[in-house]
Amino acid sequence: MSDPADDGVEMKLDQALLDFMRRSDAGKVEDRDSFLAEFPELAPQLRTLLEAADWIENMAGPTLGELGGVTSKNSYPDSEAENAQPHSNAVTIPVPSEWNTDGRPIRRTQISINDSTLPLPPNQADFSLTSLPNPDNSHSILPYRFGDYILERVLGRGGMGVVYLAYQVQLERRVAIKMIRSGCLASEEEVDRFYTEARSAASLTHPNIVTVYHCGEIDGHHYFSMDFVPGTDLAKRMVSGPMSPKEAVRYVRDVARAIDYAHEQGVVHRDLKPANVLIDESDDVVVTDFGLAKQMDSDKGLTATGAMLGTPSYMSPEQAAGNNSDQGASTDVYAIGAILFALLTGKPPFQADSVLQTIMQVVNRPAPTVRQFNPDIHTDLETIVSKCLEKSPARRYASAGDLADDLDRFYQGFPIKARPPSFLRQAKHWLAHIPLVAAITGVRNVEPTRSQRIAQNVTMVAVLGALLLFVASGTLSQYWRDRSLPSSVTIAAGTRAGSYYEFGGKFAEQMPVISGRIAEVIETSGSLGNLRLLEEKRANVALMQESSVRPDQVAVLAPLFYEPIHVLVPGDSCIESIDQLVGKRIVMGQKDSGTRQTATRLLKRFNVTPENSTVLENDWTQVESLNDADAIIAVIKAGHPGIAKLLKENRFRLLSIENAAALVLDEPMLRPFEISSKAYGTKNVIQTLATTALLVVRKDAPSKLVEACLEAIYEKSLQADGFIPIEQAANWQGLPYHEAARKYFTRFEGSR
Repeated sequence: MSDPADDGVEMKLDQALLDFMRRSDAGKVEDRDSFLAEFPELAPQLRTLLEAADWIENMAGPTLGELGGVTSKNSYPDSEAENAQPHSNAVTIPVPSEWNTDGRPIRRTQISINDSTLPLPPNQADFSLTSLPNPDNSHSILPYRFGDYILERVLGRGGMGVVYLAYQVQLERRVAIKMIRSGCLASEEEVDRFYTEARSAASLTHPNIVTVYHCGEIDGHHYFSMDFVPGTDLAKRMVSGPMSPKEAVRYVRDVARAIDYAHEQGVVHRDLKPANVLIDESDDVVVTDFGLAKQMDSDKGLTATGAMLGTPSYMSPEQAAGNNSDQGASTDVYAIGAILFALLTGKPPFQADSVLQTIMQVVNRPAPTVRQFNPDIHTDLETIVSKCLEKSPARRYASAGDLADDLDRFYQGFPIKARPPSFLRQAKHWLAHIPLVAAITGVRNVEPTRSQRIAQNVTMVAVLGALLLFVASGTLSQYWRDRSLPSSVTIAAGTRAGSYYEFGGKFAEQMPVISGRIAEVIETSGSLGNLRLLEEKRANVALMQESSVRPDQVAVLAPLFYEPIHVLVPGDSCIESIDQLVGKRIVMGQKDSGTRQTATRLLKRFNVTPENSTVLENDWTQVESLNDADAIIAVIKAGHPGIAKLLKENRFRLLSIENAAALVLDEPMLRPFEISSKAYGTKNVIQTLATTALLVVRKDAPSKLVEACLEAIYEKSLQADGFIPIEQAANWQGLPYHEAARKYFTRFEGSR
């Protein structure tokens, strides 16, 4: 049975604690010592209870903003708040009533508190900073006066810090305030790292880096103020999926420029990731969060070697391994490449089920390529990303500025400087990961016996001998294969009435002169049929539209000529635009033809689909199909006699494609094109789009065959009106050229 006197003391303690909390919520507690002086007989026990309540409060759940929030009608900077209304959520906090000497509670009591919006104190003297809002506290109240700032709401929180949107009273502006999340309990290392971030960011003056205004400490709470950037960040932009290459390149290029400036000032960021790249209301990037930054010539205030700092999916291999001494400008270059990878594919290059697995992948696995996840990405852009993600810092871009320059070249449509890794280097990298080779070359500081030395030497000789034999045999085999020609050359063209078949015939005439081999032209159903013939090795060379090319299956020899899209409607038809073809009968070419592929993609942009219209399974050259057609789409060289005949007889007329230039942004295989009035004797120029006719071979085609084909085209005057000049072909961006073709065009690069 408990002592009634003890029960009375406990009741007084509970009542006093409840009174303190109510006064704190109302902003009527000047400081804790003054309050304890009102209860001298209970002061020691009451102080212990208050400290315990503080600890429990710090460990509580989400903020009020996350539970529905507290709004304030205060006007800034110094107006009084209107009468506060109680918040609907009651928070129950368990508080120890009594403690053993070993720190364990004997009995606990429950205190219920109704959260409410509080009047804003008119000046700083009206409250105690011991009750500074905690972002993890279920009854933190905002807005809150903090020195010259009024904290309005939480913008974000991380492992170490919390960022508030604040109003600076004296300067009448909104800023972002960052504080250490653990507040007064922060360790010396946390404080040191916090001020390292402030100093690093404050030393940088750049339009794409957040501006730090002031840092300091108020009643044990360390903080710094910085520019408030309204908008979003790249992490939020990625939620809806991968970005377009153009948009991603522009953002990352500007990040690289900003980071290059930071490097010039001696600051390495070390925690670049999409969440730390803000996008302001002008759609410009702003790099923030220099919490892990270091000076290039100093490690002051940083964790010792062997510790890992950063975000696993975006950290470099040297970061993941904890090698602080190796973390320099190339560390940020790697992270920028990882950000670009994520923007293009929707996820970072490494992302396993756990942090440890992710770190192991970062350290040990070669980075995947962006085209493994998005085959439509340009090979030059893949090369840029792969160079950033090299395991060895020495193989990455020498600086963030060099990376930004290459990204800008790609953005402007110029050739990039980076080159894919050579076959030999890839082979060496692969061999280095064989366990036996890794064991022999990776062990250090051992003292082997004489027999161990002999065994080691014999094994190394055997491995090296096999390697040399493999390389030599492969090189010789490749050499002889490249210098050989097939006994005859088969050319896959299109239908006999088409431009491809016409060109194929002229091309076949020149091949015996160039190579001494007989050439044969095969009539086919179109580009996709030609692709199959190449894959099945029933053809050596083929013509096809660019939209039908599969870079993983074939290689390009040369772009030949443009093929504009002809949209024809009957002369007496009321149709004036493509979107009016819904519900109409449309001739779009045979199923395997490039015309069908291109027409389908074009019509989809105008919401004309096979489901809401009728596709006639015929070619425009088949006269019987024209009588039933409401429209014809023909992708063929301008000035074709068959099209000219249809127009001359006034049976059909040409439609212009509205917004042709805008459609190119979404269809990189197409380009704006004007069909001149001279082409068909029309009154007006027709605005349309065009694809490109290409000469292609299998990727493993002999170099000798490639050289013979190019010589036939460019040195035997096969070009006619409308052919793409060799200088333009040499500077063409985005085509998956055969290696021998690249070498052939090298002498023409840069010329126009």
